[in-house]
Amino acid sequence: MGKVPMYRRFAIGSLTALLALLLAACDREPHSSGSADGGTGPDVASLASASPSATAGAASTAGTAAADEPPLIRPDTSEEEENRLQQRYNDCLVEHGANPKVRGPAEDTKKTKAAEQACANKKPEELWERARRTDPEYADKLRDWVTCVRSHGIDAWEEDGFITFKSLPPDNQFKYVQECESKAFASSG
Repeated sequence: MGKVPMYRRFAIGSLTALLALLLAACDREPHSSGSADGGTGPDVASLASASPSATAGAASTAGTAAADEPPLIRPDTSEEEENRLQQRYNDCLVEHGANPKVRGPAEDTKKTKAAEQACANKKPEELWERARRTDPEYADKLRDWVTCVRSHGIDAWEEDGFITFKSLPPDNQFKYVQECESKAFASSG
């Protein structure tokens, strides 16, 4: 993978610091007398400063969440990079006892399902798949994608949460499907 864009590093760092502050604030015991000095003063809400261990724990949690996220195949991902990501997933399946080349009656479905579950965070996902899994506005964005594709003369429609085609568009029109996907799901990746 490439370098993480600066805005994403800033967002992750800010989110980690905020999470650490919130965790530290929630960890404090309320004072039974109403004030910190044991007097009868009014209750005042305050945030505690984050301890190094709380910050480290939050950073560890954020790092784990990012590590568990499947790799994203954007419309501008090179074929070489897409193949590398797919090979990484296939290697994981093999390491967990499945054969990604065998499908159908000869397949050991128990082994395959267990391997797929173990390797889920390595299975590359398209931009629309990530949005479908994480974006509450997915249905609206899917409609935008379909509308854009149809504006290029391609027969497409939405069916059960997926874009559907009567037949796949020819190569010279498929670029519009990808361009429309990028426009519709730009904020999802």
